[in-house]
Amino acid sequence: MTLLASAAQAQALSELVERAWRFARGPSLAGARGGEIGARTLASRALLAGAPSVELSLRRDLPRWAGLPGTDVAPERGANELESAVSAPIWLPGQREAQQRVLERERALLAQTLRAERLRIAGEVREAAWTLALAQVERRLQQSRTESARLLEEDVDRRAQAGELAPSDRLLARAERLSAQAALGEAEARVEVARTALRGLTGADRVGQIEEAQAERVDPGEHPELAAARQAVETARARFALAQATRRDNPTASIAARFERDAWGAGWRNSLRLGIALPLDTEARNAPRLAAAGLELAEAETVLARRERQALADAQQARLAVDAADKALLLHAQRAEVALDAQRALERAFRAGERGLPEILRLRVQAFEAVLARDLARARLGLAVARFNQTHGVTP
Repeated sequence: MTLLASAAQAQALSELVERAWRFARGPSLAGARGGEIGARTLASRALLAGAPSVELSLRRDLPRWAGLPGTDVAPERGANELESAVSAPIWLPGQREAQQRVLERERALLAQTLRAERLRIAGEVREAAWTLALAQVERRLQQSRTESARLLEEDVDRRAQAGELAPSDRLLARAERLSAQAALGEAEARVEVARTALRGLTGADRVGQIEEAQAERVDPGEHPELAAARQAVETARARFALAQATRRDNPTASIAARFERDAWGAGWRNSLRLGIALPLDTEARNAPRLAAAGLELAEAETVLARRERQALADAQQARLAVDAADKALLLHAQRAEVALDAQRALERAFRAGERGLPEILRLRVQAFEAVLARDLARARLGLAVARFNQTHGVTP
C-alpha cells in the first residue's frame, strides 16, 4: 500500500511522524550522508595519503630536419634515454589519526543531526495534527448548534401556527438557524485547510490518537538540537586539530628507473632513482586554514551557548503554557456547566410560556460559546502538552 493510498485511514501521531519522515526523504538522506562518511573513512585507512601517479618519459636526438631555425644540430648519434617513475603522497606524522578523529566526530554529529531533524519534523506534524483537531472540535460543535437551531425553528414554527408564539419569533428562530449554518460553513472550511496542510506534510488527511502524556523528569539539556550543537563543537575542535597536524602539504615519495645509451650500438646504462619531495611549512599556506578552522570552532561554540539559553527559556515557557492551559480548561468547564444548567432551566420556562424567545436565543448562544470554549480549551491543553514534549526533545 502506498502512502497516498492509505491516506484515508486515521493515523496515530507516531505513524504521522513516520510518514512525514519518509516524505521528507529522511532515510535516504541519512543513508547518503552515512555512505559519504564511510567512503572517507575507508580512504583514511589507506596506506597512501592519495592516489599514486605514473610517469613515463623518452629522450633522444632530434633528426637534422627537426631543428629550430638558428640552432646548431648535432650529428644524429642515436642517443636514447627512457625513464619510468611512480610517485605517491604519504601521510604526515599524526595526520591520518587526526583525520580519523574528525570522521568519528562527523559520524556522531550526523546521528545527532538526524535526531534533531526528525524531532523538527515531529514538531511540524504535532502542530498540523492539533490544528486539524481544533478545527474538527469547532466543526463538531457548530454541527450540534446547527441541528439544535433547526429543531428550535421547527418547534417555534409549530407553536407560532398554534398561536402560542408571535410570528416575529419565527423570524428570530430562522435567523439563529441561518447564523449557525454560516458558522458551520466557516468551520468546515477551516477543517479542509487544516487537512490540506496535514496532507502536504504526511500524505494523510485524518488523525487518530494524538493525545500525549506529559513527559516527566526530562532534562532540557538532553534536547537533540543541543546534543547536535555540542557534537558540532567537538567536530570543529577535531577539524582545528587536523589543521594543526597538516601544516604542510603531503610529502611525495617517488621511485624511477632510467635506461640510457649515448649512441647507436653503445651499451645501455640502467639506474634507479629514489626521491622524496617535502613541501615547506609557510605562513601564507597555514594562516588562512588555521583561521578558518578557528572561526568554525568559535561559531559552533556561539551557537551552542545560544541554544542552551534558548532551550532553558523554551522549557520554562512550555511549562507555564501547560499550567495556564490547565487552569483555563478548569474555568471554562465550570463556565460551561453553569451555562448549560441555566439554558436547561430557561428552556423549561420557555416551554411553559414563562420566558420569551429572544431570551432563550441569547442564552443558547452564551451556552454554545461556553461549551465551545471548554472543548477548545481541552484541545489547547493537549496542544500545550505536545509543545512541552517537543520542547524537551520527546519524539512521539
